[in-house]
Amino acid sequence: MSLNEDTSTDYTSWIAGCVSGTAFIAVGHPLDTVKVRLQNQPRIGVYTSTFNCFRQIIQYEGFRALFKGMSLPLMAGVPSTGMYFLGYKHGIRLQTYLLGDKYQLSIANKAMAGAVGGVYWTLTIVPADRVKCLLQLETAKNRGPLDVIRESYRRHGVFRGLYRGTSITLIRDVPAAAIFFMTYDHLSKRFPEDQRGDILPLLYVGGMAGIAQWLYNVPPDVIKTRVQSRQDNTIWKVLKEMWETEGLARGFTRGFVPGGIRAFLSNGLCILAYEGTIAFIEWYRRYFGTNELGR
Repeated sequence: MSLNEDTSTDYTSWIAGCVSGTAFIAVGHPLDTVKVRLQNQPRIGVYTSTFNCFRQIIQYEGFRALFKGMSLPLMAGVPSTGMYFLGYKHGIRLQTYLLGDKYQLSIANKAMAGAVGGVYWTLTIVPADRVKCLLQLETAKNRGPLDVIRESYRRHGVFRGLYRGTSITLIRDVPAAAIFFMTYDHLSKRFPEDQRGDILPLLYVGGMAGIAQWLYNVPPDVIKTRVQSRQDNTIWKVLKEMWETEGLARGFTRGFVPGGIRAFLSNGLCILAYEGTIAFIEWYRRYFGTNELGR
């Protein structure tokens, strides 16, 4: 598995990350829409379960409503996923440089490299995530991403508008990325070396790494959704309101089921797409004897 090695170039890692980001978003966005609706509804909400939320969205808003706000994650999330994997590679290289080529990187080192990827990801994805949340929560308006961007910028500027939620996103994504790559590294080594690149092991390892990441992600993800969905919300205001109206335990588990399903499916396909793209680029270079792809 190429993530456990450092053989690919920066360009190759970024391209493979972009391909994997496309797979991640395409599979996971409908479940993400349901997750956001469940996380943001009041204590006595209109949705009683994950399935009920799916059904109501399709019944009253149409099937296409599940894909609200998807265009912007595709435009921003695809290159951001490339930066996510590129950041991990940079984290690996930095530690190899500091510790020496002969040092065998431990699972803790892989976690620290993952944290670097989490920082790269956060700084590029926050504006798109903010607009996505606002679009996913709309039930009547028929606005597009550009409409939301213009309104947010006009009313609140860049940092208070488009970059709203950066701090909670860092709290969510940096440790989560560390957990993801640490789990990925640990589980992949449980398979014989000649099977690690097969489809089922890749799907399983990627999916379980996604689940491990999601178990940490749930509380900060709920807070992030509420902070980004209302301009007057802050982290402490959300926590206080959640404590007073529904309790932290109930509030923090909103969207747990669709988020968990999304985490397994999307991350499994994400890793499969990443490793498959790396393998294709390496095959292309060997077969055609060129560095044009993945130079």
